[in-house]
Amino acid sequence: MFRRATLKIFLYCMLLTTIVSTILCAMANFKFSLPVFGFSLLCNSINVFLVVYIYKHLFLEEYEERENRLKHQIECSSAHLTSIINNLPLIALIIDKNYRFVTGNTEALKFFDITGEKQFGKLSLDVFERDTMELIKEENNLIIQNKKTFVSDKQVKLKNGKQQWFRIRKVPILDKRKDVKGFIVFGRNIDAERDAQKQRETYISTLSHDLKIPTLAQIRALELIVNEKMGKINDGQREILNLTLDSCYCMYDMLSTILATYKYENNDMTLNYEKIHMLKLLDECFSKSYKDMRHKNIRIKVQAKDKFVSLYADKNQMKKAFENLINYCVSNAYEDTEIVCEIGKHNDENNVFISLGFESPYVSSETIQNMFRMYTTSAEKMDKVGSSLSLYLAKQIINAHNGKINVESKKSNYNNYSIEIPCINECKLSAIAC
Repeated sequence: MFRRATLKIFLYCMLLTTIVSTILCAMANFKFSLPVFGFSLLCNSINVFLVVYIYKHLFLEEYEERENRLKHQIECSSAHLTSIINNLPLIALIIDKNYRFVTGNTEALKFFDITGEKQFGKLSLDVFERDTMELIKEENNLIIQNKKTFVSDKQVKLKNGKQQWFRIRKVPILDKRKDVKGFIVFGRNIDAERDAQKQRETYISTLSHDLKIPTLAQIRALELIVNEKMGKINDGQREILNLTLDSCYCMYDMLSTILATYKYENNDMTLNYEKIHMLKLLDECFSKSYKDMRHKNIRIKVQAKDKFVSLYADKNQMKKAFENLINYCVSNAYEDTEIVCEIGKHNDENNVFISLGFESPYVSSETIQNMFRMYTTSAEKMDKVGSSLSLYLAKQIINAHNGKINVESKKSNYNNYSIEIPCINECKLSAIAC
């Protein structure tokens, strides 16, 4: 406000002196007069002085103040950014394309056992062991060629004996010509994650050995007794043994589902492809749910134009997927109804399709979207322990074979599960690569 008021006063003064000078000239009829000339010269001098003063003391000062204010803002932003980077729970550093270390955050200084940032500039790739150093050079050369961000998990070893596992993310720094002039490197320590992974592997091994194998032994022993290989048993004993045997079967299936799900989650499942006759495979899968179907009086109707429809897939995994799907269908189907299983082949797409249609409660679109997720449960699925993982595993197996599954539910209480799988899969690696 003060600057504006001062500026107005100076402008009024300039305007007043100009008016006075003009009036004097008019009074002298614009003829030369030494007093008038001297007074006009004085007025113009005052105007020039006011202009210079305004420019120097108002505009320049305001410009310098604005420049200082902007500089302060930049310094504050830089300080905030530096504070954020230094407090990140990961290593952050910059390396030029000649492998010279430019700068780094606090975590980087700690990792390299450096106390001052000036010492950071003296570092080179020589601080790393040879294997790590060669790997860094290969990665940097690859980034220079494709100019893209590179992400990898690797063990970083220093010559002082320190070694840690990091998830490294390297981002290229490009100049105006789009050439790589350096690298921004972020590294997050994943030692805890790898330890947790080892613990999970130990848990799965324990689960497989300490639970699955004894359960299988119980099943075999109970089967011998039920089949009277160990002597005669009465009807009451047979009923109790059959109930116990069914419980063991259920436990064994649950353990198998957990183990298979773990393998798919960790990309540890290798598919063994062979020619499968789908009609025969589905017949075996339906027989697995025979007791439940008999209990609910559910009939099976198979419709197949070609009884020799076949495809190349992993037989055991595909059988597990359809067993899970059929079991879920049987569990949800109304009593005294039938499940229509249709098998066919799309000649134009070279795909095999299998559909399972049955009468059951209407399923909303939101539930359909979530029903194949790993950690999604619903009231219907909670009625049977383990069905949450069963549907998830079935979808993972079908996806691994480049197939897809679609669920359609009608408000007339009729649901249809359709599966399409290529007749010949190109997958030769792990399931996740498919």
